[in-house]
Amino acid sequence: MNNESLKTDNFENKQEFSLLEKISQLEKRVSELKTENEKLISEDKKLKHDLMHDSLTGLNTKKYLEGIMEETISSLDVPESERRIEGYRGFSLLFCDVDNFKKINDMFGHNKGNDVLKKVSEIINDSVRVSDIVCRWGGDEIVVGLMGANEEKASQIGEKIRVAVEKETKDTGVTVSIGVIAYEKGLNMQLIVEGADKAMYWAKKEGKNKVIKYSDFLEEEKAKKLEEETK
Repeated sequence: MNNESLKTDNFENKQEFSLLEKISQLEKRVSELKTENEKLISEDKKLKHDLMHDSLTGLNTKKYLEGIMEETISSLDVPESERRIEGYRGFSLLFCDVDNFKKINDMFGHNKGNDVLKKVSEIINDSVRVSDIVCRWGGDEIVVGLMGANEEKASQIGEKIRVAVEKETKDTGVTVSIGVIAYEKGLNMQLIVEGADKAMYWAKKEGKNKVIKYSDFLEEEKAKKLEEETK
């Protein structure tokens, strides 16, 4: 083999080695990018989860439920003939409030209060259907969006929650007061929330550990007004 042939072989060997080295570096970089991508996807999922879930109770956030409510109410405002076949035909809201929660915090401390809130949240979450949305509205207020439920069905679910909380927290004597409202034509999200809140406060006024429908609240208010007018 002459010197020229050796030079050619050496050049080709060096070129092949250089290509193999570049391929190896590219494969390494691809692997690194894949790992970085998986990490970013994981971080993205965590951020989305944190955005939609309360850090203490694990329930959905108020903002998340508000978004679902706006979307659901908009779909219900559409004439029935134009609604999607798979869409819900109704929507109700439960406004749940832990009775005497301030007293629990004052007597036993905030850690105990947090434990009570977590337990009540767990009970409520286990008492509703998979399609329903449970969220921590704020403080000791837990709100449940009942998809497709009318007022009567919502009231039954509310009573199920009330009984479960009373039974499963018997050792601490925790109870909840619940206001119930069903969507009706013309009601927006704010009016629905306000109605459920008013019914809940009436449940408190009536002795707590009760489920009150907004329609009953309105009837009571109407009766009071008539009574005052006839005096």
